[in-house]
Amino acid sequence: MQEFKKISEQVNIELLQSIQDNCSKAMGLAFVTVDYKGRPITKYSGFTAHCALGRELQGFSEMCEQCDAHGGLHAAITGQPYIYRCHADLVDFAVPLILDDNYLGSVMGGQVRLTDAEERELEHIIPRGSWNKSEAMAAAYGQLREMTYDKLLASVQVVRDMFLYAMQDQRQIPEGEDGGEERTARADLDGALPRPERGGLRQQEGSDQFFFIMNLITQLAYQEGADRTGAVALDFADIIRYTSDSDRKLSTLGEELNYVEAYLRIQKAWWGEVLDYTVSVPRQYWGINCAFLILRPIVEMAVQSFKGEDDRRRVDISAEENGKDLLLLVQVNAESVTPEEMENRADAYLAREHNSLRDLNRSLKRVMGKRCELSIGARGGGAAGYAFRLRLPLKWR
Repeated sequence: MQEFKKISEQVNIELLQSIQDNCSKAMGLAFVTVDYKGRPITKYSGFTAHCALGRELQGFSEMCEQCDAHGGLHAAITGQPYIYRCHADLVDFAVPLILDDNYLGSVMGGQVRLTDAEERELEHIIPRGSWNKSEAMAAAYGQLREMTYDKLLASVQVVRDMFLYAMQDQRQIPEGEDGGEERTARADLDGALPRPERGGLRQQEGSDQFFFIMNLITQLAYQEGADRTGAVALDFADIIRYTSDSDRKLSTLGEELNYVEAYLRIQKAWWGEVLDYTVSVPRQYWGINCAFLILRPIVEMAVQSFKGEDDRRRVDISAEENGKDLLLLVQVNAESVTPEEMENRADAYLAREHNSLRDLNRSLKRVMGKRCELSIGARGGGAAGYAFRLRLPLKWR
């Protein structure tokens, strides 16, 4: 990041307040937007009674401010949203607001409890405090909203995209400059660019509009209680966001698995009880290098490989170390499909893009080296069905 700038000189604070208020009503979360020094620039939205009562206690408010400062700083350093536990053991988050490589501030939110807290080891941003809670404060704690970590994460992603879109689209014109010139700048630039570059500019604008609309659909789904619709919209937006970077050659296994899980969740929403899946690759392997989008055709073929629409479909993704390599397994239970039939189906499926399994294997080796390999064969232990096997080096270059 190049420098700090006043957020009030860059964007319309009233617009940020409106988005913040609407997000609070739709998601049931508390929000406040702070500048790069951690000072609030908006009014509080959805502030909980528990936290309001707590801030009346000596020292409680100061520790809240410390949590906000540390959370905002962590988000500013990484450039990514940060979810953490505050000193009162509630779950909060910080979403950094970065415009043109300048850190302007953060959206602070949360004040909730997790229903799956035992499955999440969230960091306490500062040491947990001990307070003699009044009966009113204890009662207010029991009324705090509970939600799953996945739903909280989805809400954070919506907040991030909506605020950043608004900042890019509605930044204020500094005093002394001609607003009319600014409003025509995009048109002038469009006319000055060669045709291919104009197309790229319009494509980027279309992408921004797409994500804005998807986030709006998600927000409306939460307002109307259509959680499944909101979840599918978020997964679809994540898939488009990840696959739109066509220039990438490498990714990490974790990024690929996140993409695959989003794809499988959408397929599960469509197929219902007919489809089951597991992704059980230990987190210690998520950081290793992987060819970009290598898993997409594999998992797509696995889901589409069944002969009848009523066939029970099960896809299990796991991994095991094999010497200096990691062997990633995509196992499919299709009892009526032999590995040979599946290889023929896979080549027929990939032929639409002038590919085959052998082509994918050659591309994998070209990007990551000869030790890498993609193959298909019978499942181990005599189980029915077949398995894709993807060999990746644990250490690459």
